[in-house]
Amino acid sequence: MAINRDKVEAQAIKLLQQGKLDKAILELKKIVEHDPTDVRTLLKMGDTYVKLGAKKEATDAYEKAAGIYTEQGFFLKAVAVYKQILRVDASPPGLHLKLAELYQQLGLVNDALQHYQNVAVHHEQGGRPKESLEILKRMVDLDPDNLASRIKLAELFAQQGHGADAVGELRSA
Repeated sequence: MAINRDKVEAQAIKLLQQGKLDKAILELKKIVEHDPTDVRTLLKMGDTYVKLGAKKEATDAYEKAAGIYTEQGFFLKAVAVYKQILRVDASPPGLHLKLAELYQQLGLVNDALQHYQNVAVHHEQGGRPKESLEILKRMVDLDPDNLASRIKLAELFAQQGHGADAVGELRSA
């Protein structure tokens, strides 16, 4: 069923201005149901959910928008949206991993390493050394001259019984 997008959007804006956020969300959802790739509306939904204090819903809306931007090749826009998500909830390691990968695609090595580090620490603190090891391998591949990453990788190799790999990393360091 087709909707009059302009009319629905005008109604949503009116409701937002009146502070009727719940009703505005319903109107915004109509637009997204009609056009799931409408990034502007997804972002507006995310912002509205933030005002309502609905972190999960805000994060979901923002993630859909960031995913669309990534698919379309607008990596900088996707990064900006992921940063918005971090302001709502900085804890999801998957979010840091997505940001690290986007930064890596953009050639921003230091930013990528920072987010990979967040993921590695999360895995290590969660008792998942294999996952932490995989992230550290990515970090070393991205920046082979980073001594701290190489030494940490060597330590994890040693802890997991991979002595030869540990020695190789220490020699490279």
